[in-house]
Amino acid sequence: MTEILIKNIKAVLLLYLIIAAALPFTLNAEEQPLNHQTTAVRYVFTASVDRELHPWLQEEVANTWFESKIPKSCHICDNVYRYPVDNGSVVTRGVQNMINRKRLASILEVKEFLTVIIRQSGEAISVEAALHNLEKKEPLWAKVFEWSQPWTMW
Repeated sequence: MTEILIKNIKAVLLLYLIIAAALPFTLNAEEQPLNHQTTAVRYVFTASVDRELHPWLQEEVANTWFESKIPKSCHICDNVYRYPVDNGSVVTRGVQNMINRKRLASILEVKEFLTVIIRQSGEAISVEAALHNLEKKEPLWAKVFEWSQPWTMW
């Protein structure tokens, strides 16, 4: 009886050890810089975002995910695949639908799409980012965080 219990405890400890060893690699995978040649960015600026912030916000995206290199921008998404939702924001339908995503990828010659939805509330800027590829329908990762306007950091 105790031998079976010891074997079970060893098996559970081994499983925990494997998970503990593999978990840091999975968490850091999304932190790696994206390739600016094979990733297109879809910017969604809601009506509340001050138009003067657009260049700064695009620069922040380049600094955050592309090692300060300018990524391809998905202007086709801008012109074709838009629809309003309940809260008045604009969401991209093109990269959320796998068929549209593959069509856009062949046109833009990319393998991934980073969708960045930017909202502004007073001095706070809310950024929702999701990375989609051509293999999985759901995003590889998604993040929500806040940026400060450039003049509020000093």
